[in-house]
Amino acid sequence: MKRTFLFLPTIIGCLLAVPSLAADQDTFGPKEWTQYRINPSNNAVFDNGGEPLPRMTFRTGDQVRATPVVVGNALYVGNHATGGMFRFDLPSGKVAWNDDYPWYRHTPNWIHSDMIQSDGRIFVGYGNRAFQNENLRGTGDSGVMAVNPEDGTTLWKHKTVGEVMTTPILWEDTLYATTGGGKLIALAPDSGEQQWSLDLPGWVSMSSPTIKDGVLYVGSLDSVVAVDLERQEILWKFEQKATFTDVPPAVSEDGVVVITAMMESGWLSEEQKQQYSSHRGFFHFIYAFDAKSGDLLWSDLLGSGPKQDNNTSGAPAIAGDSVYVGSPYTLSFFAYDLKSGKRHWEYPVGSKIKGAPAITDDKVIFGDTDGFLHLLNAKEGRPPMCDNGFRSGKFKVGGSTSGGKNVALAPGGPVVINRTVFVGSQDLFVHAIPMTMLECRG
Repeated sequence: MKRTFLFLPTIIGCLLAVPSLAADQDTFGPKEWTQYRINPSNNAVFDNGGEPLPRMTFRTGDQVRATPVVVGNALYVGNHATGGMFRFDLPSGKVAWNDDYPWYRHTPNWIHSDMIQSDGRIFVGYGNRAFQNENLRGTGDSGVMAVNPEDGTTLWKHKTVGEVMTTPILWEDTLYATTGGGKLIALAPDSGEQQWSLDLPGWVSMSSPTIKDGVLYVGSLDSVVAVDLERQEILWKFEQKATFTDVPPAVSEDGVVVITAMMESGWLSEEQKQQYSSHRGFFHFIYAFDAKSGDLLWSDLLGSGPKQDNNTSGAPAIAGDSVYVGSPYTLSFFAYDLKSGKRHWEYPVGSKIKGAPAITDDKVIFGDTDGFLHLLNAKEGRPPMCDNGFRSGKFKVGGSTSGGKNVALAPGGPVVINRTVFVGSQDLFVHAIPMTMLECRG
């Protein structure tokens, strides 16, 4: 039976015309996207002066749990359970990869990876979170795949032992990926041929690696690991009885690595048990390290709460001299001083925050599992005050279940391209929302 997937524009108040790109801009988005959330800070923001898009929706074939990627005049995203891959042209929003049968472009397993792109190739990881045994995560086909960005056709596949739910990263003509089998692998981007591999302390779940100055950083089971890529060996390792494997680390320009971790109550030291005696459940910590030495600069307890079934720890993002992170345990959002670890503020959200935020124009934007985008003043940690005396800052995105429950936004978090917020949702759509709709609306 023939199926048809439609691009559905959203109409708010009146029909919104799709803007043309600014005359002095070659493309809407960046020319390449080479890692998770575009840069080591995890702050996925790009602006070349192009006009924001209007409110738009892009329908895919299944849940979206990955970060949407915008390169040039195209939006790329993969699907959760089906492994479907989609390209939409911008600013029109039309499906570019086969209107009638877009599911022909797919990986053999789940996609939670960004569809990164450089030099005429898209690279994407695939795999699922089921365990074969306690040391091997991912059943069925797992690996990394390269496709043609123009038509989605497969260029090569590299199979791995264990999932690649993390986003691969391209650095100096080598593609790196981490696996559910506890490996860091280095691939030739033109062929997918493995160049070398390195054993990590344990399996990697959703800790997409990042690279700065030739050193790769990743959370691997109960460790934070820094790998010297030239020497192909571990530079330093921080071990603690905690779960680092779910969190993509963020690295600042001046070399501070920030990551969060979940810790069970039984894993606390006697000193910690006394210090945090008023807390119950699972403990959520934030850590900051010196990128070169691995010295622990500071840490803090974000709080505690019930166990999370997946995406067990919020992803941080760095902007300037601050780090921002949400917690699925405390149901709050936080800002810290990057150097000292002093907590600037905590904002109670009341719902789980799992994805990394985006920070731009002194505003911080993040999504939650109740289907809302939030916008806060980055310095004060409050929704902006509007001229009419009301506060903005909370915007319902996406659909609802048959029972009326709002559908969760993707744990990949929002990205901001030319003041347009792109965020995936488990309602099958990627949503594009101009920042003006998150700000004061009358």
